[in-house]
Formats: sequence, C-alpha cells, structure tokens
Amino acid sequence: MAIAPYLRFARSLVLRDRPSYVHYAVTSKCNLKCRFCVIWKRDQDAVELTIDEVRELAGILARLGAVQVSLGGGEPATRKDLPEIVEAFVRHSVRPRVLTNGVAMTPAVARRLVDAGMRDISMSMDSLDPAKQEDLDAVPGTFARRIDNLIAVSRLLPRRGCTPILNTVVTSQNYDELLDILELTTDIGFYVSFIPIHTAADPNGSHRFYSDAGDLKLENKRRDELRAVYRKLLAVKRKGGPIINSSAFLERSVDYMMSGKGEWPCKAGTQFLSISPTGMISPCHAQEGDWGIDFRDIEREFGTLEYKTEVAQRIASCEGCFRPCWAEVGFLMNDPFALLEMVRTQAGSYRGRPRVDAATLRARMGLTGGTPT
Repeated sequence: MAIAPYLRFARSLVLRDRPSYVHYAVTSKCNLKCRFCVIWKRDQDAVELTIDEVRELAGILARLGAVQVSLGGGEPATRKDLPEIVEAFVRHSVRPRVLTNGVAMTPAVARRLVDAGMRDISMSMDSLDPAKQEDLDAVPGTFARRIDNLIAVSRLLPRRGCTPILNTVVTSQNYDELLDILELTTDIGFYVSFIPIHTAADPNGSHRFYSDAGDLKLENKRRDELRAVYRKLLAVKRKGGPIINSSAFLERSVDYMMSGKGEWPCKAGTQFLSISPTGMISPCHAQEGDWGIDFRDIEREFGTLEYKTEVAQRIASCEGCFRPCWAEVGFLMNDPFALLEMVRTQAGSYRGRPRVDAATLRARMGLTGGTPT
C-alpha cells in the first residue's frame, strides 16, 4: 500500500494549504443529454490533453500535494485512452475516481479500468422507474444498460478497499425514491451520494453549470416532505448505512434546495482545484473558462501573493454552490466529525462488499433476458 497519499493528506490536513482533491474533466463529450446538466451543450470538438500531457499533469499534481483526482466530463468513458489516464495517476500515487453516467461504462471498459488500477468509481442512477430515468437522461434505452453495467462493475471491482458510489441528483421527480435508491446501493455493495439539483436563478435564462430545467426544482411546498426524507437518511447514516455524504452535508441539503444557498467552508483554489479538458487549472468549475492557469505553470503560480489575491477576489464574488465534490472537501478538512465519518467509511471498505445476485436484481428492476458478462 502506497504511503505517499496518506502523508500528503496529513500535511494538507495540518497546514490546509495544499489541494488534496482535484476534479479533472477529461472531456466535454457525452453520450447523454441529461436534463439537469449543461456540460453536453459545450464545444464537443475542444482540444483535449494527450495521454503524454496527462502523465505530465499527474506528476505535477502529485508534487503539488493531491491525494485524489476525480476523472469526470462530459462522459470520461468516451475517451478510448481512459485506462491509460487512470494508470498515469496510479503510478504517481494520486488515487483516481472515475465519474461516469454508467451507460457508457460497459463491462469491457470497466475491466480495462480495473486492470489499470481503478478502485473508486461513481456511477449515476436517478430513478428506479425506467421511464423517469430515461426522461432525465433525454436518451431512450438507457435504464437496462445502466443496471447491467452497475452489476458488472460491482462484480469486477476487488471485494475490499474500494468505495464505489452511486450518484443521485435529487430533484422534484425523485425525492420520494431516495430510500429505495439507498436500498439498491446496499444490494450492489455501493455507497450512495445524494446531490442537490442546481438550477439557474433565471428560469428563462441559461447557466454554464446549473440546469435550466425549472420543473426539476424542488418548491417550498415540498419542504416538509423533503425534510422527512432527509431525517430518515440521517438516521440510516448514523447507524452506519452506505451513505457517502457527511451528516453535515445532508443536514444542509434541504435548505440549499429550498433557498439556493448552502453554508460550508469553501476553500476553492487552495484545498481543491478544477481542471478543464484543455488543461487549464481553476479554483473550481465556476471559474473554468473565465480564469485559469495552464497546468504546466501551476507549481510556479500556486501559493504566490498574486494567485491568492486573485482566488480570494473570485471566491468573494461567487454565487455559491452546494456540490458535494467541493462542499465535502470543506467539511472533511474543517469539521472533525465529518473527517471521522470518512475515516469510518474508508475503514469499512476493507471489510468487503456483498456479491451481487444479478438475476435477482434484474428481476427486481423489471428486466428480463440475459445477465451481463
């Protein structure tokens, strides 16, 4: 077991001056057109880093202090060299997590990624109703493929030391399904992350990252129902249930979905960074395309007075968000209880995960026919 990531994390936890977490969007290309996402609307022909450049980036991030890198998009599985990207970070002891919608994560792709060293993956599932899920995907025929790929990934990952996650975006369409989705994650040996939907303030306008699907927004009249659901989720969390979100995040999620304002210790540009497909490094997604530093220059620029001043000004004027990839870093680094919860989760991952009964699970989902190989 490589000790370097633990030493980097310990240093970051004590000094709080290094980016322990990085989100790298390896591509903007995507095979879906999810209604709560706008990334797929971007330039699909943008130049992406080559594998040699990714290897250079991995070394730079390791020297900078990164512990984990999330490889997202778009849909990262649209890149044929994704296994080589995973391997590049593994070789530098930066733990990669692949963020995928699950539809493109076929058994063949997943097998190559596991062979390359992937141990962490986040796959999406937003409803157990096939029609509802495919409406959210805005692409027909995705439900069965997603379930089969989930089963395959669960089987392919090592039984111990892995923290696979099912990402669920909480909307007006599925908030009453969250406990059922939690049950599914238990069956397949995953954890679940509940992500509050981010919607544009202007229902007639557009946003670079927030959804413009106003019908997915949760209205105040559903506040009591939503709070009741989250109280149950918190009770499951306290009993050791497979919810990756910290209690602090869950407790504040309802308020964010009602008001659009989430309170958490944002340390963008210091404790976490965002990297675009072209290799530009920004404090977070909100700054991407607006301001950034070429990845080759980040070691020289990071921590300088000019860098700190620019980041502070931009964060001060930011409209805010409540994305778990960022907010959970804030809680982890600044809330001792959230840190303890994550330590328990990581320790629990070494106890092993259940083996999936594919036929039973597919039948429960209303699917017939063969099982994935």
